[in-house]
Amino acid sequence: MDHQEATSALEILRKVVSHARDDTALQNWGAIWMFSAFTNSAGFATTHVWLRAGQTNPLPFVGLWALVLAVNLVVTVVFKAKATGGARSFVENQIWSIWNTFIVAMVLAALVNWLIGLDRLFMPAVACILAASAFSMMGALMGAWWYLPAAVWASSALVVAGFPQLQFAIFAALWFCTQFTGGLVLHLARRRRLASGPQPRLV
Repeated sequence: MDHQEATSALEILRKVVSHARDDTALQNWGAIWMFSAFTNSAGFATTHVWLRAGQTNPLPFVGLWALVLAVNLVVTVVFKAKATGGARSFVENQIWSIWNTFIVAMVLAALVNWLIGLDRLFMPAVACILAASAFSMMGALMGAWWYLPAAVWASSALVVAGFPQLQFAIFAALWFCTQFTGGLVLHLARRRRLASGPQPRLV
């Protein structure tokens, strides 16, 4: 392959990746994220209230987060059914993988804390680091803009560690801001793309 062929191949690859990102925006993820910002933040805020009240039994937290995740799943299915983007793209599959990995990591962190006998199920500073890692992976996948929330979450790990009485309250507020803002960015990208008229599809 000569230089011209290599340049042409890289340009085609760039267009494919860009198109895949645009297709992902069309899949209604912006609306899904904006809605989930409310449910997830409410879950984190409730977790904060229960922890402050001295709740250490894991069962109420399991029930709370099972409910939050169930609502999120139903909303995702409903919003995706209204999408006009077609089949899931490679990029969208990676987004599913990133955030499912984040959820599993949060659950495992809580379980490990409980098994080793710590005085709390959750460590918000550790959760901040997990969130920073997830957003960093979004940056590698969806564009450099997503590194900004990754940096915010990495810095927040140090902040919340210094305020043990407010850790999950801070976490809830930060989660709402970052997820809702990220959802708004995707939603606006969807509106711009739809306004530009019918788009060719990747098969």
